[in-house]
Amino acid sequence: MINEADNLPRRQIQVAGHAMSLVDVGQGSPVYFLHGNVTYSYMWRNIIPFVALRHRCIAPDRIGMGDSELEFPSGSGSYRFEDQVESFELLVELTEPERPVVLVGHELGAAIAIEYARRNPSRVDSLVLIEGVFRVTNDATFDPDVREMLLRARSEEGEQLVLQENILIERYLPRLTLRVLTAGEMEAYRRPFAKPGEPRRALLSALRQLPLQSSPGPIDALVEDNRLWCSQSTIPKFVVGGVPGFLVPPPVLGTAARWKKTEVASVPGLHFLTEDSPARVTALVIDWLETIGF
Repeated sequence: MINEADNLPRRQIQVAGHAMSLVDVGQGSPVYFLHGNVTYSYMWRNIIPFVALRHRCIAPDRIGMGDSELEFPSGSGSYRFEDQVESFELLVELTEPERPVVLVGHELGAAIAIEYARRNPSRVDSLVLIEGVFRVTNDATFDPDVREMLLRARSEEGEQLVLQENILIERYLPRLTLRVLTAGEMEAYRRPFAKPGEPRRALLSALRQLPLQSSPGPIDALVEDNRLWCSQSTIPKFVVGGVPGFLVPPPVLGTAARWKKTEVASVPGLHFLTEDSPARVTALVIDWLETIGF
């Protein structure tokens, strides 16, 4: 059963001068859950309650998303990937300064997890990358309507489409979820981004940083470096893709399977796999944590 209600408790912590909202439940070895774009910690509502039976689960809302504070002032240069990584580094130091951690990341959250591990390899026990950004994606393979939507939003039209029309919540999110999201789920995803304009800037900034072959972005080189690092790193890695998938369809999953110390799995879904197959994702994460003895 997929629950639309999110009953996870949240608290706020000051990180780099901003109030960051986070779920912090359970006891035991720490597992961090890092959301991608268009989402926030709400995306983990059907997964964390079960993982928290044995682990401390921490799921922050990235600055500018969910219930975390907005950058002020904000504009086209706001919400840089580098700043998001640094905020997460500070969060770990504030919440788990000594114990090794497992990082579970979706989309750009997976990219943040990889970059953190590359910078702090002694702190990371394992990586779980769900529909993760770990390569420059050939967007020519996307369905034409999705590709057009992405390219228009990344262009000068983005301010109108994202900041005013909220296209990423209203069209991109449901279009890249295999099942039909309920009215309650859509409302939950709309809530943090209800006000037009700069309160939606983090969505647009993240989209413009997504590494696509047809329109180079600011983190393309970093993502390629991280892909090479993943292929050689001996940190255990578990990569989850979707069927039919989006960023990590079966052929890309097969490539990741050749990385060192890496296992892979697929679940039914497009991009938002925690919405399409939450029970399966939960089981995979729990089994993986047991496999690595975390």
